[in-house]
Amino acid sequence: MLRILTLFLLISTSAFAQGRFRISGEVQNPTERKAILVLYRDWISDEEEYELTLNSDNRFSFVTTLKGVAYIDLYYADQGFHFWIAEPNDEVTLKFDPAKFWQTLQVTGQGSEKGLYYTEHQNKFEKANDWETQVDKWKKEPLKSFFKKLDDEQSRQLAFLENYQNLSQDFRDTRKADIIGAIQNHKIEALSGSKYVSWSVDSIRNTLKTNDVPLAAQAASLEYGNVFMNLADLYIAREAVKRKKELTEPEEYHFIKSLYTKKRLSRELTERLLGSKIKNAVNANGLTPKIVAVAYDYLAFVQNKGFKNSINQLVYLQQTLTKGAPAKPFTLKDADGNTVSLDSYKGKVVYLDFWTSWCGPCIHDMQFADKIKSHFQSKDVVFIQISLDDEAEWKEALEMYKVKGVNVRTDDNSPLLKNYGISGVPTYFLIDKKGNFALTKVADPSENDGKTLIKQIEEALALKE
Repeated sequence: MLRILTLFLLISTSAFAQGRFRISGEVQNPTERKAILVLYRDWISDEEEYELTLNSDNRFSFVTTLKGVAYIDLYYADQGFHFWIAEPNDEVTLKFDPAKFWQTLQVTGQGSEKGLYYTEHQNKFEKANDWETQVDKWKKEPLKSFFKKLDDEQSRQLAFLENYQNLSQDFRDTRKADIIGAIQNHKIEALSGSKYVSWSVDSIRNTLKTNDVPLAAQAASLEYGNVFMNLADLYIAREAVKRKKELTEPEEYHFIKSLYTKKRLSRELTERLLGSKIKNAVNANGLTPKIVAVAYDYLAFVQNKGFKNSINQLVYLQQTLTKGAPAKPFTLKDADGNTVSLDSYKGKVVYLDFWTSWCGPCIHDMQFADKIKSHFQSKDVVFIQISLDDEAEWKEALEMYKVKGVNVRTDDNSPLLKNYGISGVPTYFLIDKKGNFALTKVADPSENDGKTLIKQIEEALALKE
């Protein structure tokens, strides 16, 4: 799981009702001293991960302010739940034994009805008769029969939801959207095959049983947004066939926006899809001039204040990480307890590698990085690996993988990660001799067998101080 941090810049007021959200728990017969909570405030902002330490009574607690419907994951050891809806003013208390998590889970307090619903839904639709497993069997049937069985399953799950009278309307609407999205997404997968390339946009849209979902829930729901993101990707793929070329990121953005203009997507869904496209493009390629133009178009278009804040933050942050911007200073400790300061390497080119021991791509890239480090062994280049592991895992990994260069670590909640916009690992930066970013997008060490990164470092070395 990527460890993600959220920035708290440029926050504006929200039109949605807001309130305190609190979740606490008591672990019976604990096997470890921490739980992990992941909070998803919306689907444009980065997820937030929190480590909750058990006190002497084996209890943990978490409090935050929510501006509307959100989602949470809770992990304890190898048990927990995923994507449960959370609302402002919930005051939920959990009690469980990790050896028998679902059998012992008790949920009490304001908002506990949601816990009861999720637990009984899991028993009926996942344990007693796993509907996802049934889908794999239904796929072998003719398309019409397959789609009917999906729609029948949707009706059953929506009827089950209606049995719970003490749930808020916001929860009902969002959960309804989740059910519809999760089930109808299987139709999108089926329609992605070349056999159905002749289906029109409107015929595909009408085939999906997604009507009667309130607009706010369309943007808030995890699964409803996912199905329309996949639907948009299907439309984009077909448009690429029509144009006989792959669409660029700005072209994808404007194509999705055109679906809203043609009234095939609601504004709420369009804002969510466009925001996700921009975020993914920036994370993949940095803040290129074309993406900047698209981002400013989005900021003028979007009405959802949470989405607008998220893209505003993203643009602001990326502008501080572009070529020529000064790198933010930091001071950390190496494995021997010695102080390592970025400022002390002025006059040298500095390569930063943010990584963790559990990240497969990080370890894969390190195999190529060793060759690159040897290539610059006698040059003014410093390789600094910054681990996000805890101290024991970090030191074990250093020994296991024989990581060369300067090795330091930082915590998940470190301002350093916010300053460098770390939304996942591995992430790389190249800093010139003046202490400024030498590039907006640094190549992975494994790209082109390391040759691309070697060229980038050599160009940074050649820059005049």
